[in-house]
Amino acid sequence: MSGLSFDDLYQKASEVLEIYDDACRTIRDIQIETGLRCLPSCRECCKTSGDSIQVTITEFLPLSLRLWNEGRADDLLRRLEDVPDSDRCILFEGSGEIRNEGGCTEYAFRPLICRLFGFSGVIDRLGRVAPVICKYVKTGYPLSVERFTEKFSSGLEIPVFSDYLKRVQGIDPHMGSRTYSINSALRKALEYVGMRFYYSSKGFDRTA
Repeated sequence: MSGLSFDDLYQKASEVLEIYDDACRTIRDIQIETGLRCLPSCRECCKTSGDSIQVTITEFLPLSLRLWNEGRADDLLRRLEDVPDSDRCILFEGSGEIRNEGGCTEYAFRPLICRLFGFSGVIDRLGRVAPVICKYVKTGYPLSVERFTEKFSSGLEIPVFSDYLKRVQGIDPHMGSRTYSINSALRKALEYVGMRFYYSSKGFDRTA
């Protein structure tokens, strides 16, 4: 895909995690300044149809590397074989056992949309940043939403999803140029990293 050595996968994963950290810091600043936050243990966005959550392969490189290194990738790939794109994200846990971090079993490696949803903006038809706020947050924390709206009108900068996506695309123009349903993107990332591990184990690496 990239024509680079196997070790470059780790560099790409590191760059993805840097983008994730930057997004989290920005969101944390917004939360501190406005009080805007998700509802405790809310999992409504996680319950969305998987094909409504669009993700690039690049975003799942860090998780894929971790799963192959820990010997957990094959099992997840087998499970993904029976999961249609329209199903909920396979990483979603609905039992209620994961409380502080919603319902994600791999919260630290969740993709961009899972981090930015409800705290970011999109570019409207006039080229302006338009905030996108979760409807459940609007109902649950109306005062925080009002404070956020006031701060934004006064110049508060919020993350723009398309800007972060461009940064991901810059890491690997091929794998980052197209989005897939969240389950499909995870499967493709696991397959690609698995292929690279296989060829590396044979004493050489293949790039595609």
